[in-house]
Amino acid sequence: MNSRSGPPPFQQGIISVIQTPFDSQGAVDQASLDNLVEDAIAGGVNGFLVPAVASEVACLTADERSMIVRRVAGIVAGRVPIIVGASDSRPRVCIEQAQLAREVGAAAYLVAVPTELYQEPERVEPFFREVVEGAGDFPLMLQDLDFTGPGLTPAMIRRLTQVLPSLSSLKIESNPAGPKYTAIREICGGEMFLAGGWAIAQMIEALDRGVDAMIPECSMVRVWSAVDRCYRSGRREEAIRIFNRVQPVVGFTHQDLSVAIAFGKRLLVRRGIFATEYTRFGDFRWDRYNGRVAGELIDYYLELEASVSAA
Repeated sequence: MNSRSGPPPFQQGIISVIQTPFDSQGAVDQASLDNLVEDAIAGGVNGFLVPAVASEVACLTADERSMIVRRVAGIVAGRVPIIVGASDSRPRVCIEQAQLAREVGAAAYLVAVPTELYQEPERVEPFFREVVEGAGDFPLMLQDLDFTGPGLTPAMIRRLTQVLPSLSSLKIESNPAGPKYTAIREICGGEMFLAGGWAIAQMIEALDRGVDAMIPECSMVRVWSAVDRCYRSGRREEAIRIFNRVQPVVGFTHQDLSVAIAFGKRLLVRRGIFATEYTRFGDFRWDRYNGRVAGELIDYYLELEASVSAA
């Protein structure tokens, strides 16, 4: 494996994806964005990823994307590390976003494997070589994003760690994620910072397997942070008790990504963090049935959050 410049500049724990708030006209709501960052920091977050899938990044313009990154970096002001989402199917765009990450003082940039390359694995290495050559020695987090399949093979990941000297971390979001965490640990040891995301529903298993961080969205950061703190301080049974209590919410939101985004925004409005629930992603709509269940689960979650905070 190529030598690297040092350990990844991240903290173990919860690194949250920042959701994008919109006003009633569909424009980015900068005041709500400020609220979200401050609330997550107060809730114990260990870092931010912005923008990413849960940020509705595919629905943002290039100018909005840049503005959000700059604003978040300004609000955070170095209190926790930031990872800038730089994913695109065009290496040129990834490089531009990596340069933005360097400019705002981020800890790293994240690039997902373009979906089409899972069907053409021989193109994965050339794609990332081009990105890394353009971005220089700035730390890269590679996102193995394959919600419906196994993602990159461990052999491919081993190869990428050998040929990409700035590759400092991995975000594994393949299906199932658990065995791959272990495979990566066997390949890379403790040198590679290893994170999970959509598999937050298997957080205890992920922690048992040695994952450094989970990367959910921001709306439930207090509960996820409580689980993480308990586990890392040796109180695994207490971590499991909190984790089990949040499962009804996870079960509902993990029906589909669009449901998770909509629910998170509804919760943030209820908490007074966002002004509106406006989303651009997908075509999900609340009706009187799922809306009622969502309301009941938000009540349930807020009671759980209050009990965790009091403890």
